[in-house]
Amino acid sequence: MRPISKLILMFFVAEIIIFLISSAIPINSSSLVQQYNGIESSIRNEPYILIALSIFSNNIRVALLDFIPAIGILFLAYSIVNTGMILSAVMTANHIPGIIAALLLLTLPHSFVELPSYAIATASGTYILLRRNEWIRGILTLIIVPIELFLAALIEASLFFVSNPYIMWIASAPVLVGLYFFYQYIQKVADRHVSVSSSALQPITTQQYYSLDSQYFNQYRDNWAKALLYESQGDLSNAMNFLWVSIINLIAAIAIKMNMPYYTKEDLDRVIQTLSYQYPQLNLLYQQAFSYKIQNDYQNFKASITQLAAILQNIYQTSISRRIG
Repeated sequence: MRPISKLILMFFVAEIIIFLISSAIPINSSSLVQQYNGIESSIRNEPYILIALSIFSNNIRVALLDFIPAIGILFLAYSIVNTGMILSAVMTANHIPGIIAALLLLTLPHSFVELPSYAIATASGTYILLRRNEWIRGILTLIIVPIELFLAALIEASLFFVSNPYIMWIASAPVLVGLYFFYQYIQKVADRHVSVSSSALQPITTQQYYSLDSQYFNQYRDNWAKALLYESQGDLSNAMNFLWVSIINLIAAIAIKMNMPYYTKEDLDRVIQTLSYQYPQLNLLYQQAFSYKIQNDYQNFKASITQLAAILQNIYQTSISRRIG
């Protein structure tokens, strides 16, 4: 499980626990009851789409506050406690235990579409704080939040118009499945960006070249070993990422020996293209490996990148000192 997925799960579990605890505490508050009744009455007689938009606008505002690194955790806790307290106050006024209402609320079809979005928003902001060099993953993960909240709002708004709210699980179930696969897709996109940035592609001066090529070659071997370790543990996602970073390190080492300055991945692509004049199969293997990585086809990716590494390692070890033309 990815670190950001663990954060999401942690915040989601905490969210549920806080909600249940806060709703279980009996609260006698006419102001909270009036607040709830005012909100409900203001939207009850509105058209379906306006109800959905009203719900969405309120929820997205909360989620964006949850996204703020560090502070967002406090906003998440506050909003969940406040929701639990309002529910408790309304149920207490009707002589119903708040915890019972909370448990029933969690079974409604919109709940498990809406509630994870706040955990995702909070986890995204927290991830940026904890792993600043992977900030792009936090931003990309946040993309799912407005989509998830809008779909949840559509489902929740429909509950005002159906006699049996549980029938809307027909909509919620495929939405949850779709969101799961969309989340996985976003993480794969993030993997590609993080793989490039984590390879530490920094501007290299001529004076640094000959002292750094061996460092990059050692990083290549270290990352390859880490990839094999992840593979043995069944973690093919991390194995694939480390294999790719390993190849980037090896290309960087060769670039230094070829005295080819580089600043971006595109510069390293040009190293491959230059080498391909003498090793025609090199560019094909490089493109195949990248394509298989995008497709998350580990077996074919591993086969292509192993052949690629063998050729590149041979090139490096022959100590190329000039451009190959």
